[in-house]
Amino acid sequence: MNHAIAELLSPLTESRRAHSIAVGRRMESIAAFLPAELRADAVTAAYLHDVGYGHPDLGFHPIDGARLLQSLDYSDVVCHLVAFHTAAEVEAGVRGLDASLFDEFRLTDVAGLDAADDFLWWADLSTGPSGEEFTVDERLAEILRRYEPGSVVHTAITQAEPRLRAAVQRASGSM
Repeated sequence: MNHAIAELLSPLTESRRAHSIAVGRRMESIAAFLPAELRADAVTAAYLHDVGYGHPDLGFHPIDGARLLQSLDYSDVVCHLVAFHTAAEVEAGVRGLDASLFDEFRLTDVAGLDAADDFLWWADLSTGPSGEEFTVDERLAEILRRYEPGSVVHTAITQAEPRLRAAVQRASGSM
């Protein structure tokens, strides 16, 4: 992890910073399965996937993070991966946010980007809230315990669970 990433993560709580660092390290461990031209961006995005929590603007961390990184001239791939990580579109819908928020970060025709998305979702969903190694079942159960039924996150995770599990399955089958 480089100094610029550490500086961007510094406003996060200690546990969220530990989670982010662990997700980045998990991505480093599997990045070789991605096309060579996506590896560095996928690792960077994994370290920075939750950076929006420390730099709130809209109050929705995937978009806040992607906007921050875009303003700092991170690549379009990094910004896409951060904006769309771990079914962010589902949570945005639950929050009543307009889907067009994602348009500036949506990429098409980038070879291997779908796999990079899946790998980031896998890394996030197999890492606990303080950086622990979790199974996907453990992670989903932990999130649902941490957030009250009916809350935005609980509702979004419940709605997104089939998509989350499918991404993890694709990633696991690619490693």
